[in-house]
Formats: sequence, C-alpha cells, structure tokens
Amino acid sequence: GYKIDCTARMVSPWLFVPNLIGYVRVAAQLTSYAYALTDYRFAAGCYLLGQALDAVDGYAARVLGQSSEFGRVLDMVTDRASTICLCLVLAHLYPTYMGCFALLVTLDLFSHWYHMHSSLICDAATHKDSENWVVRLYYRKPVLFTICAGTELWYMGLYLQHFVFGRWLKLLMWLTTPVMTFKQLTNVVQLVVACRTLVRIDEARRQKKQHSHAQ
Repeated sequence: GYKIDCTARMVSPWLFVPNLIGYVRVAAQLTSYAYALTDYRFAAGCYLLGQALDAVDGYAARVLGQSSEFGRVLDMVTDRASTICLCLVLAHLYPTYMGCFALLVTLDLFSHWYHMHSSLICDAATHKDSENWVVRLYYRKPVLFTICAGTELWYMGLYLQHFVFGRWLKLLMWLTTPVMTFKQLTNVVQLVVACRTLVRIDEARRQKKQHSHAQ
C-alpha cells in the first residue's frame, strides 16, 4: 500500500502524527467523563470521537511510517483507560451492578497485562501472536475492529439508556450483546493462555536452577 517515509526528517516520536491523534483521544475521553453526568449528548459525542480516532491513529502510523513503541503503549493504555473510566460512570448510574462493572474492569486489566507480559517474556514479534486459535482469531484486523467497536457501542448504549429511551437503543443492545460476550470470552481465554505460559516459564527456570545446583 501507499506509504510515506518520514524517518529522514527525524521527527521526535512525541510529535508523530498518530501520537498527536492519541493525545486528542485522551483529551476527548477526559472531556467525556467530565460531562458524563450533566450533558449526555456532549459526553457521548466526545467518547465516540475518541473511539473513532482509535482507527485513525493506526492508519496514520502505517501510511506515514511513524509506528513507535511509545505510540503502541499510548494506544493500548488509552484503550484500557477509556473502558475503565466508562465503567466507573456506569457503576455510578447503575449502582446495583457495581460488582459486575468491577468484574469487567478486573478481567480486562488482568487479561491484557498478563498477555502483554507473556508476549514480552517470550520475545514475540507482536502481542497479537498467540498459540490459541480464539486469541489469534480475535486479533485478526477485521475481527478485532468489529469486536472492539461492538463492545464500545454496547457500553455506550448502556450509558445512553439511563437518559433516553428508544427502539433503536434496544436494537443496538440486542446486536452488540453477542459481540460484548465474545470479547469477554476472549479476555478469559487470553488470560488463561498467558498464565499457563508464564507458569511454564517459571517451572523451566526452576528446573534449570535445580539442575545447575545439582552439578
């Protein structure tokens, strides 16, 4: 595909276009949460803007040749923070289900943190590599985009249901609930696979250490 090489310009990663987009995402998300309880239209607009830019920054990184480790971490942390903060808002709006939102946040953090760490320990080329077919399927670009978009729309639909009522919202929730369910299933599988990988590494290191002491 078409790609512009910007490496010769020696632009600092701080100022890479996809990272500038990432900063806008963070600002949009924070603005959304600031107005979440007082202006649901503006809050929803800011949140959806931040989520839409998630697709733009990756495209910009590929086209401009401005992929960076800083940008990858910025993107991942922004994704995690946006979900966590929206769950905080939802827990306030639906206090009866606070435990459920806490479980979703915990699963999301555990799954992605363990997966990222196991990928680094195993020196994987990307965290999107996995020995498990469910996780591999999830990280395929069309599937990843669909699942992430559907999950965010499920959260946003739940948020909007507190303020407005409409058949379109019911349809949105009906369509996105299976997507949301698959996302959580993938989180569980990803966590289990990552934990098993780390345990195997620990056991191998212990055996190597015991073998060296025996000699």
